[in-house]
Amino acid sequence: MDLSEIVSIIQENGYIGLYLWLWVGAFIIPIPNEVIVSTIGFFASEDVFVPWRIFLVTYAGILTAVTTSYIFGRFAGHAMVVLLNKQNKMRKKIDRGLSLIEKYNTFALAFCYFVPGFRILFPFLFGFSKLSFLKFATTLYTAIFVWVSIIFSVGYFAGEEFIDGFIKYYDIVIGIAVAALVVFVLVKIKKTRKLRKLSH
Repeated sequence: MDLSEIVSIIQENGYIGLYLWLWVGAFIIPIPNEVIVSTIGFFASEDVFVPWRIFLVTYAGILTAVTTSYIFGRFAGHAMVVLLNKQNKMRKKIDRGLSLIEKYNTFALAFCYFVPGFRILFPFLFGFSKLSFLKFATTLYTAIFVWVSIIFSVGYFAGEEFIDGFIKYYDIVIGIAVAALVVFVLVKIKKTRKLRKLSH
C-alpha cells in the first residue's frame, strides 16, 4: 500500500474512519504505524488535513488500541496466552516479552512502542502481568505522545522522498537509538552505584 492509497482511505472515511482504522486495524491490518503516521504528517503539510485535528485523532486512535490490548491482557490474558502459546512463533515472542518485562519493568513499557512487533503485544503482556492501569497509562501514553510527535513531524517537515527512506530504514535507526540509550542508562546506573559505594 503506497502513500496515496493511505490518504484516499482517510479522505473517504474521514477522521472517524482514521480513528477506527488505527484502533481496530492495529489488530488485523499489517501496516506499520510509522508508515501511517508519517504519511498523515506529510499530507497535513500539504493542507489535505487540518494538522492539529489529524494529530489528535491519530494519537487518540493509537491510545485506544494499546488500551484495548492492555484490557485484553488484564481480564482475558491467561486464556489468550494459552491460545497464543500453541503457535511456536508467538510462544517465543511472548516468552521474550515477559523476560524483558521482568528485567526492565516499566522501562520496557516506555520503549515498546518504538519497536515494531511489540507495540500491541507489550500492552497485552503488561495487562497480563497486572501492572496498575495508572502506571500503564502514565508511562505508555507519554511515550506514545513522543513517538507520534516525532513520526508526524518527520512526515510534516521532511517530504515524501525522505519518508520513503525513513520507513525503509526505521527498524535499523530505532534499533541503534534504543541500543545506545540502553547503554547510556546502564553506564549512568553503574556510575551512580560506584559513587554511592565510594561515599560510604
